[in-house]
Parts: sequence; structure tokens; C-alpha cells
Amino acid sequence: MKNVINKIMNNENITEIFEFVLKNLFEKGPADTTDMEILCYLYIYQTDKFKVYENSILKYMGLNYKDVSSETLPEIIFGIYSKCIEDTYSCKYTPVQVRIVEGIKNNKCYSFSAPTSTGKSFVFRNIIMNSKRDIVIIVPSRALINEYYNLLCRDIENKKINILTFIDKINTKNAIRNIFIVTPERCKDLFKLKDEFDIEFFLLDEAQLGNEDSFRGLFYDSIIRRSQKAYPNAKFVFAHPFIKNPEIQIKKNHFDESMSLSDCYIFKNVGQMFYAYDNNVFYHFGIDKEVMGKNKLPCEFDPIERILFKSGSVLVYTTKSSIYNKKVFAQFKKYIDMCPEIEDDNAHNYIKQIKRYIGANENVGEERYSQMLNMLKHGIVIHHGSLPLQARILLEEFTQLGFCRICFATSTLEQGINMPFDVVFLNTFETSKSLSVKNLIGRAGRSSNQKKFDYGSVIVKVSNISSLRKIMNTEDTLEEISLLEKDVDIDLREFKDAINNGTLSDEYNITQNQLEKFKNRNSHEIVNKILNMMFDNENNINSKINKDLEYKKKINYCFQEIYEIYLGRTLEDGERNVFSTALQIMFWQFECHSFREICFYRYAYASKKQKRDEIRRQYSKNDEFANIILRKKLDKLYAEFVTGYSDIPNKKLKVYSIFGNNQTKTMDVDYDRIVFDTYDYLDKIINFRLSDIFIAAFEEYYCSTNDERARKLVLLVKYGTTRQKEIWMLRYGFTFEDIEWLDEYILSINQEEIIFKENVNKLPKDKRQRIERYMNVN
Repeated sequence: MKNVINKIMNNENITEIFEFVLKNLFEKGPADTTDMEILCYLYIYQTDKFKVYENSILKYMGLNYKDVSSETLPEIIFGIYSKCIEDTYSCKYTPVQVRIVEGIKNNKCYSFSAPTSTGKSFVFRNIIMNSKRDIVIIVPSRALINEYYNLLCRDIENKKINILTFIDKINTKNAIRNIFIVTPERCKDLFKLKDEFDIEFFLLDEAQLGNEDSFRGLFYDSIIRRSQKAYPNAKFVFAHPFIKNPEIQIKKNHFDESMSLSDCYIFKNVGQMFYAYDNNVFYHFGIDKEVMGKNKLPCEFDPIERILFKSGSVLVYTTKSSIYNKKVFAQFKKYIDMCPEIEDDNAHNYIKQIKRYIGANENVGEERYSQMLNMLKHGIVIHHGSLPLQARILLEEFTQLGFCRICFATSTLEQGINMPFDVVFLNTFETSKSLSVKNLIGRAGRSSNQKKFDYGSVIVKVSNISSLRKIMNTEDTLEEISLLEKDVDIDLREFKDAINNGTLSDEYNITQNQLEKFKNRNSHEIVNKILNMMFDNENNINSKINKDLEYKKKINYCFQEIYEIYLGRTLEDGERNVFSTALQIMFWQFECHSFREICFYRYAYASKKQKRDEIRRQYSKNDEFANIILRKKLDKLYAEFVTGYSDIPNKKLKVYSIFGNNQTKTMDVDYDRIVFDTYDYLDKIINFRLSDIFIAAFEEYYCSTNDERARKLVLLVKYGTTRQKEIWMLRYGFTFEDIEWLDEYILSINQEEIIFKENVNKLPKDKRQRIERYMNVN
């Protein structure tokens, strides 16, 4: 079979091509990329004839959930197999799903690889619902946490099952078991409470994260090792996409191979076809040149235009820098202009929630203008790893409800988030990251329950055709040796050794050696200085912290000394700037400022808002000449130096400002950029890097001195508040933004339960959904 694309487009040998594909599907299932490509071309260019064969195609693909009738003898054979599966498992599993179920059931450790459309999440949900004990689901991102949370809350009606996105022992009066959905960073809290839970399963989704050659990869493997030790009777399930050697998880984490199994699946539930783009012209091409044709063929339509006219959705994969500098929006302006403003009230509600959360305005020219919000009104979504979690949750729900027309996204969509699109445009192409490219391609095509063939489209630039073909034919493998057995950077070495030696503190998640440093006299003297400066005579937060610059510098230096004791070295200039900025944000948290307020403070500083307001007050709005002078004066103002987020520790980090040195005018300070950067500080520096260190230092000081100020500071670092009611609300998973409206509806809250007041019934639907799993109105 040769030149298949050309033959299908020119209506040549169509019956022969159908028979060729059907034979392959019957014998091998939907395992071959080329077979799925051919089906896409037949579906588009031979629509009437495709309908004749569609029933057989769906049967041979094993898509039992589509409930397709059986007509021919081969279809009846597949139908009998489908009925057998349904009778055995009381569920319309595909053959691959059956194998996964059995692999989990019969092994202590099961590691498997499967394409993104396999329906693995469906299997996981059934296992979770049928379990009688506690379960830990470990996912790579907070966004994926929310996806699991929403699905499980929808599917599990029993409110006596805690579904939590953090590790804690709460709701004990009502809960019969717990389902924890956490990132590796959040999973570390499990070991503080390891005797409180009876874990049956650890489900590790997108488990290729352990392959990262970084602290996160090291940390990921450490969680697996610590979990094995803490819960020797638990089962472990590793799920990956497109990995050739899933058995590596068994070997590198030292599971008993006699009680373990691995499988590699290549079956697909949706078809995909490929386009190349060059100078406003689209071309067809195939992955296998020998079958599909060696030359690209002109396409008679624009696939992006076509899908937008059909109210479909397009993913544009791009870099974060192209989003920040707006270049990608100019590049795709033609398609952005094709997206009219959305009129749906539900969509507007999502936009209002994001606006309220980040404190932005969507109208051009206003203070704190957000291009992200402005574009969202037209169904244009921006998605990347620095989006604040609450905003990301809302954007993903917005997309899944069908309001998104175009999504400009970075590699965050690699991590298994269920946001399928009709078209995926690879605007940036990283040849060194073949697994990432495959994961993104996996976003193309929606697997539906409709009795039809589902497919998606992938577009690359003409210059990337060869690279894409190479990637699609490359077998991706995981490293055979864990970072826990490798030589690592000096800043990570002590942590690695502590995991291997069993000397990591479960209480504080730091090494015993680092913990000992916080017990000595020098450390205690520094903590005492911090407490004396942090609190006034009435043990309230000292107001001088955010008013007296020199005073703040002294406190910063003391906190820095604590961090340097932990690190075992002094900070370099770039690290020091990041650390100081993180402290400022943390101090704002201590004063109970919301996320939007913190963003406003940073924006006001960066954009010299006070100075601009002073200038404006000097001129009359009715005086045209005065307004010309005003604009000239404002035009000469440049943004303040604002240290942007960078990961620390990092000795090589240079001093830099988000907005450059006299490169950005105050009027052009990007509020979205401030929002993204602030979230990175909160999530990646304060919560992930610094909080455990400070808590350990202050707790150890308290144990030696019984100084209640130290315990108070621990609560501030951990929760951002010392009010017990607020702390319990945070422990139940509510945010400070939730607390603003929820506080007045709670009669009492403690470890056992939440009791709501009767007026809780007056809350609007979106707010009631936040609390319905804990509803127990008196």
C-alpha cells in the first residue's frame, strides 16, 4: 500500500484501502499510527463510504463503551467478547482496561504505559470507588489534582468518604475512609501522620515525573521509597503515557519482582492526522512515508478556520516567553479575530470569578488591566505553570464546558490534564523532548461515547515534518537508575543521603543533620532576634515590619541566616534578592492579605502608582495643554526594579528585574505578569522551599524555651493566620478567598466535623458546591 493520502483524496482504490485497514484492526486492534491516520483521511474525504464501514471499525477498535450493535459475523464475535467483559466486571471496559484491572488486582506493584486516550482514569475511578480503605493518588501538578477532585466528587456520592487535596486527619466524626489527591510536594505531609491511615493503594499518575533530572525528580523517588517503608502492605500503581519500559519503576524502586508486573500498551481510541504549515498554506503529510506518501500534498482548506467555524477548539502549544511578550498573539491574530465575544451567562460567571480572585480589570486602559481576562471574553484561554491555582481550576472548567475556542498553552498540558482539543498546533517544537511532544499530540482528539469515529488534527511547521516523523517513531524510555543512586548537585546531596540512610525527619521533611543545626545556641539566638522584632509588646505582628525599611532589612537578614544555616553556605546576590522578595510576600500573608491584595501591592510598587497619582493630581482633566504635559511626564516614568521568581538554591542565579532596567514604562507594567510571578513565589518558594525550614527552626526553639511567640510564628508560616477557626477552615481545604464569604456561615469547626448555620442554604450554587461534601446543617 503506497501513496494512500493521494489515493483517498482522488477517490482511487478506496475499497482496497478500507479492506487493508479493517484487516489490520481485526488482527492487531488500533495499535498502528498509520492505520489511524488512514481512517482519518477516509472519514474526511470518503464520508459516505466511511459510514458503511464505521460499525465494523468501532467494533474492531474494541470501543465497548460506544455500545455499537453487532451485524456481521466478525462483529458478533467482538460483541460476544464485549458482553463477556461486561458480565465479568459489571462495566463496559475495553480489552486494554481489562488488562489494567487484572494487573492491579493480582500484583503488589503494577506499572504500565498507555496512550492518553486509553481510559486509564476511568479504571482508576472504579478502583477508588470499590476500595474499602484509604487511597493516595499522586499527580505531577495541582491542576491535575483539581481534575481528579471534581471527577471523584461527581462520582462518589457517599459524603462519608473524605476526598481531600492535602494530607490531614479531619472530619473524623463522619469519614469512614480517605482519598488523598496530592502532588509529591504535598505527599510529604503523609509521613507526619503515617500511623493515622490504612493505605490500600498508591496510584501514581503521569509517573514519568520521576525521570526529571532535578530536585523534583529526586523528591519524587524519595516519596516512593518513604511510602514503601511507611506502608509495606500497600499496592503501588504507576501509569505513564508512551513509555517503552514501564518495568523500570519496579526495578529502580526495588519492588519484589515476583509480586510485580508491567505492561506497555499502544492501542489508541482516537485517530489523528497531520498537517504542515508554511506561509499561510497547509499541507497533508503522513508519518510513514512509504505508506502515506513521500511528498506533502496541498490541503484545500485551513484546518484551524474550519474547526473554529464548527465551534471546535484549538490548542496552540507555545513558550511562556512568547505569551509574556505577546508575540504569539500577534502571530495568531487572524484566528483570534474569528472568536466573537461569548454571550453565555455561565461563561461570564467564570470570568467574574477569576477577575475577583486576581483583582484585575478586563478593559484596555484601566489600572491593573489583564489581557488574560480580556481575551477570555472571546474564549481565548492562556494556560501555563505560573497561573494561580484557583484561576487555573476555573480556566480548565471553562475549557471543559466548551467555552474555549483557542488555548495558548505551555508544557503544563503535558501532565495529563483532561483538556482535549480538535486541533493541536505545535508552534514551538522541542526535538529533544520527544515524550513531551507525544503528550501534547495526545491532546488532539476527543474520545466520546457517540457511535462515531473520533479523531483530532496535529499541525506543525513544514520545517518540523522530519523531526515529528522521527519522534513518532522513537521509543521513549525512562532512566534505569534513580537519582537516589546517582551523584547529584552538592545542594541536593545531603537530602539524597538522608533518604537512603533513613535519616530524613518525617516531622519536618529536612535531614537530621539540618535539624541538629537548629538546636544549637547560634540558631536559637537568631530565632530569638526574629521573635523580638516580629512581635510587639502585646505579641501582635509588629507594624514596623511593613513601614520601616531599615527595620525590615534587619528581620530579613535574620531569616536569611536561618536559611543559610539550613543550606550550609551563604547566599549569592541573585539568591538573596529572590529570598528577600519571598519574605516580603510572606509578611503580607502574616497580615492576612489576600492574593489579589498582594498582587496589587507589587503592581503599585512596580508601576510607581503613588508617583503617577501625585502627577495626575497636579493637572486638570479639562485643560488640554495640561494633559499633554501630564502624558509627557508619565511617559518618562520607568518601572521599579522587581525581582522575579527563580528557583533557589541556585548559586549561578543572576540579579535581574522582571521589567528590566529602565526598559519598561510604568504605564506598560503588565499586571498579568505580576499575578503569575506572585503565584510562583507563593507556590514554589514559600510553600515548597521555605516553610518546612522555618517551621523546623521555630518549633525546635519552642521545644527548648516554651516561648509561645515561636508557636505563633509557626502557625503564621504554615497557615498565614493564628485564628483557630481560620486554621481549621484552611485544613478543610478552603482558601482565604473562601474564608471571606464562608466564615459567617459556620457555627463550629474542629477535627471532628463542620457544623453550618441554617442560613448556609441561601448561598449561591457555586459557593454551595465548595462545601457540599461537608454539609451538616443544624
